[in-house]
Amino acid sequence: MLIRFITALVGLPLLFAAVWIGEIWFSALVTLVAAVASIELTLMARRWGHYVSIPLVTVPVVALVAIAHVLSRTSVPPNAITFALAVLSVALLAWLVANRGRQMAFARPVTALAIILYAGGFLSHLPLLRALEQGREWVLFLLLVTFATDTSAYFVGKFIGRTPLAPSISPSKTIEGAVGGMIGAVGASLAANYVLGLNVSLWEALILGSLIGVVGQLGDLAESRIKRLADVKDSGALIPGHGGVLDRLDSIVLNLVVVYYFVSWETLQNGLSF
Repeated sequence: MLIRFITALVGLPLLFAAVWIGEIWFSALVTLVAAVASIELTLMARRWGHYVSIPLVTVPVVALVAIAHVLSRTSVPPNAITFALAVLSVALLAWLVANRGRQMAFARPVTALAIILYAGGFLSHLPLLRALEQGREWVLFLLLVTFATDTSAYFVGKFIGRTPLAPSISPSKTIEGAVGGMIGAVGASLAANYVLGLNVSLWEALILGSLIGVVGQLGDLAESRIKRLADVKDSGALIPGHGGVLDRLDSIVLNLVVVYYFVSWETLQNGLSF
């Protein structure tokens, strides 16, 4: 627990600093994280019988984030392309989680594509979000509300959790913890909206917080399912006390898509430019 706390104490200020500085430094950090996440996923895929080449997935992942960085510096909103990418990413993540067709002839290529879109397709939205109106504040909002969801779910589940949420996927998660996570998400959404000075109404902050609370916990369960398929406790050991990069990303990647398209919709509604 102490190592986990120390790691967070050191890592979070660095993360927030990268978000605040933005530009190429932020995109470089996202690229590095996406590359490591793709490697962790590839190694887990090998454990369930799908040998996928690391360069085969890592190179496209890096390319997707790099393209997103370039697009973020243009005045052309790529929402049609990124939305199609997000939908395909969610579909292939569902395919991975469902564990269907493991013996099918094209199972390995589909797994490789799923890894590319999980690590690159989702995270490519981060440079795009950072480039939107009040993008810096929105990235911080995403991180703060997601962290609040995870923290609330953990402590509520630890102290009063009794009813299993999804015992076949993650035995430690409880319905009480999930409800606590939802409450934490809504509360953090309202607080972050005010503190960060975002132009969001009360009801929109409530809805967005609720969505983040639900979607983030679904992302957490999805990654837990993938780890169970690979028969591993953590996705890696890169972050002391926390496991791998994927163990920190599981709640963020799907919430990133929710926040990005919410902000894009808000931008269009208000007639603002990208």
